[in-house]
Order: sequence, then C-alpha cells, then structure tokens
Amino acid sequence: MFHYRDATFADFKQIASFPQSKEEQFYMYPKGIYPLTAEQLAEAATGRTSLTVITDSEEVVGYSNLYDVISGEQCWIGNVIVRPASRGTGLAGFLIQTMIHRAAEELQVKSVHLVCHNTNSRALLFYHKLGFVPYDIRQIDDTPHGTIAGIKMRIEVEGQVIL
Repeated sequence: MFHYRDATFADFKQIASFPQSKEEQFYMYPKGIYPLTAEQLAEAATGRTSLTVITDSEEVVGYSNLYDVISGEQCWIGNVIVRPASRGTGLAGFLIQTMIHRAAEELQVKSVHLVCHNTNSRALLFYHKLGFVPYDIRQIDDTPHGTIAGIKMRIEVEGQVIL
C-alpha cells in the first residue's frame, strides 16, 4: 500500500538512482546532468514546495514536488519520477493524485500545471487519462532528441474532490 510523506535530503540519494538513462533523467529533471546525484536533486528542490516521496512498505518508490506557486491560483508539478521496479503498479497515478491533492488542500490553488515532452508519449497519454488538458506548446532545444516540444498541460481543481 502506498503512502506519502515529505522528502528529506537523505531520500535524494535513492531517488537519484531512479532514472535509468539520460533520456529518463531529462524527462524528470531537464536541467540535471546525467547521472543524477543527490546534490543535484537538493539544488533543484531549493525554492520548491511540497517535496513529496511515495513509499511502499516504507521504501521510497516515487518523488515529485511543486513549483512556481501562485497561492490561491496555480502551481506546477515537477521532477516526477517512479522507481523502475514500481512502474506499472499504479504508483504514478497515486503520486500525481497526491500532488494534485497537496496543491489543492495546502496551497488552495485553482489549477495544477505540468510540462510533458512530445517524445514522452506514454506520459502524455497518462496525464490526459488523469484529466490534464494541453493548452500551450513551447520549443525546447538541446535535448537528447534535439529540438522537441514541451506541452503545457493543466487540470482545474477548484471545487473538485481530490483523492
């Protein structure tokens, strides 16, 4: 059974081992240098809020956070990653629903946003299934795939029962 808690610096070493390739790390943390380190994650966490780990039998199996919070209005989900052995178990859905819940309850936002890359079709379909709707595209250069599109997506949470 999955649970969530606030992440600590001690969790970052394990989380840094989750991306299995330069491409996976790019999807999780585009500004990071492969291979990811705990120090990079700690730096990325600076200025972010709701640093969240998902646990299964007290073992860290997922991570995400929120950023660019406009209290009462909107925020963004970032640094989403799931341990490879836990993929396909429903953990990713639990993680994103947890982040939406935390954003709505703790920050009282009306909408939650994220960016998903066009080369990550599986994630695009996953976010759409959860109710995220695309609304803008931005060009991203210098990626493992060359120039790609960052698809901005959002879900309205005001007035909805989350989790």
